[in-house]
Amino acid sequence: MACPQPHGSGQVPVKCGLCETDRSIQWKCMDCSILMCSHCKDKVHSKFKNALDHKIISRENIGLHTEELDFTNIKCDEHTGQSSCLYCKTCDILVCPTCFAKVHKTHDIIEIRDAYNLKVNMLKKRQNQMQKSHSNMSEKKDELNKLVAAENVKYHKENQNILSHKKTVKEQVEQYFKELENKLEKNHETVLLSVKSDLNAIALFTNQKEDKINEVQDCIDISNASEFFKQVKKMEKFTETQEPRTRPSYSSSQKFIPGNFTQLNIGSLQDDGNLSAEINISLVINNEYQTTLDANILCKSMP
Repeated sequence: MACPQPHGSGQVPVKCGLCETDRSIQWKCMDCSILMCSHCKDKVHSKFKNALDHKIISRENIGLHTEELDFTNIKCDEHTGQSSCLYCKTCDILVCPTCFAKVHKTHDIIEIRDAYNLKVNMLKKRQNQMQKSHSNMSEKKDELNKLVAAENVKYHKENQNILSHKKTVKEQVEQYFKELENKLEKNHETVLLSVKSDLNAIALFTNQKEDKINEVQDCIDISNASEFFKQVKKMEKFTETQEPRTRPSYSSSQKFIPGNFTQLNIGSLQDDGNLSAEINISLVINNEYQTTLDANILCKSMP
């Protein structure tokens, strides 16, 4: 039984439109509507009038891959000895003449090559979504790493503030400062724990998606149509992209506030808002000096 509609030949050799040799097609001139090999693109077409103004696209953008697939020898899974000749969009399956006659007459039927193009475009779209998601997570990872770096800088700064103040009142309040150091360290660890938890989730996500992206590309590159349609359904099941949820903000280490020489007001740790990658730099006057020189003399001595 023949299919109700012709579906075109499966493997059609495509030759260069200029040299007509067996060199592989790599380019197409949109203005001339000519398929070209790389040799003719550089050596022949470049000599055409106004060739520099012509739009030339690469092989990947002209869909020649479909010409390399054999759509005429896809065995039907339902009927022994029959080859699939059409694709049922309604049922999302390949169909042979018997399939069509028994089940799919009133369904939305298209050529196998058209179905292949639809599936490839769908996979490319999914792949692009995964790549975009992967890129988003990479950017988020960089942001979180910056937060970790900023938190470490802030931690060391605040810890140094504690140690500097501790030196002033060490004999009286040694034990109290130890308690402050321990509290700051625990708070710091808690802050980093929340950030690193999201970093771990992102790392797991990116590693998994890298593998899936490669698997999708392998599926797209399959040169056997029968194997392609067997694999594409597997791809459809796991190409849905759902990014891991990360916290909208992260608590920051508590800030040390210096006090006087009593235990009640030596200093304490206070919350300092959410974690930020911005580092605040402040200038502190450590010593002041007075001179007996007259101001006018100083001004005259300056260049």
